[in-house]
Amino acid sequence: MTLRSLLLPVLFAFSLNQGSSFLLEQDLNKDAKILASTSVFISDNATSSPSLRTIESDLNLFHVMASINLSEGKYSARQHGKHHVQTWRFNEGNIRAIHQIETSLALDTVVTQRYLENRPPTQLRIVNDFTFRTYAVSTRDALIKLYYLTEAEQGLLEYKIDDRHVELMYPKKKQGLTDVMPKVKDELDQLVVALSKE
Repeated sequence: MTLRSLLLPVLFAFSLNQGSSFLLEQDLNKDAKILASTSVFISDNATSSPSLRTIESDLNLFHVMASINLSEGKYSARQHGKHHVQTWRFNEGNIRAIHQIETSLALDTVVTQRYLENRPPTQLRIVNDFTFRTYAVSTRDALIKLYYLTEAEQGLLEYKIDDRHVELMYPKKKQGLTDVMPKVKDELDQLVVALSKE
């Protein structure tokens, strides 16, 4: 058995893993099921009457993104703090890069609940794990053309298409999500901008 015959299956598996590690289609399907089974409050900077229909229509663009042939891109992966970044860069066409960022964190904190009536404040311990996935596309004419943020259990949290920004708020939030979101969103926004400038 030659070295070439040993390495060929490994290289083939590696090339398959590059494409199969892009999880956007999986996340879109998971988020669609969550949206179909619950009501959400939608904040959309482009319309005063957003609806699930507009979201469904918008998400078709992300389905197109999920179907892009990534084998034509140059793949790289790296760890950036608690963020695992995978990038596919393209030399030809309008798309410059597609980024998939997975952020895993564990929350273990104590919050103080204060009440309007004359009850003493109570302390509540919150312990939870979060897995966020962020997808971003940069093009030749826009640093961030598309942006999609989801959490494994909660579902779609926000997306952006050009200057349009849509956020979703669920009546039943995953415990601790409100506590971690501001910092996570700030870090992800900075990271996506930095990656898009590379």
